[in-house]
Amino acid sequence: MKRSTLNRILLLWTLTWVIMLLAGCTTSWVTEATNIIALLGPAVSSILAILAAFGVGLSPAVATQFQKWSADAEAGLQQVATLINQYNTAEASAQPGILTEIQTLLGVINSNLTTILPTLQVTDPSTQAKIEAIVEAFQSELAALIALVPALQGTVTDHDEVKKLMANLKSAKNFKATFNDCVAAFGPGATKFEI
Repeated sequence: MKRSTLNRILLLWTLTWVIMLLAGCTTSWVTEATNIIALLGPAVSSILAILAAFGVGLSPAVATQFQKWSADAEAGLQQVATLINQYNTAEASAQPGILTEIQTLLGVINSNLTTILPTLQVTDPSTQAKIEAIVEAFQSELAALIALVPALQGTVTDHDEVKKLMANLKSAKNFKATFNDCVAAFGPGATKFEI
C-alpha cells in the first residue's frame, strides 16, 4: 500500500472519530453559537451607547473609530449568523471551509476592537474600568467562539481539550447575565443599555 493511500486512510479514520466525538457537540454548538451571536450584536450597540453616554473625555476621532467598528462588527456578526446556518445544513466536506470563514470574521471583529481600545482615554478612571469590564465581557465570549472553531474542524482532537474549549464558551444566558452585570455597574439609569 502506498504511503499516500495509508495517510488518506488514517486521515479519514481520524476525521470520522472526531466527527463522531463532536457530533453531539456540533449540534449544541450550532444552537448555542446562534444564540450567542444574536446577543453579541446588541452588545456591540450597547457598548457604543455606553461610550456615548459615559465616555467623558472621549475624543471625536475615537468616537468615530468606535462607531465604524460597531457598524463593521454588527455586519460581521450578521454574516457569522448566516454562516452558522449554512454550516448546519452544509455537506460535511464544506463545513471546514465555513468554519474557517466564521473564525476569520470573528477574528477581524476582535482584532479591530483590540486595535482601537488603546485609543480609549476616558478621563474618569472609575468609568474607564467599567467600560473596560464591558468590553472584556464581549471580547472573552468572542475569543471563546474563535477558540472553539479548531475543535469543530477536527484540528483539536483531545477529548479533554475539546471539553475545556466548550466550557470556556458561556451559554447565551450566562453571557447575557455577565454583560448586564457589567452594565449595572453604571447605576440605575444604565438598565437601558442591557441586552
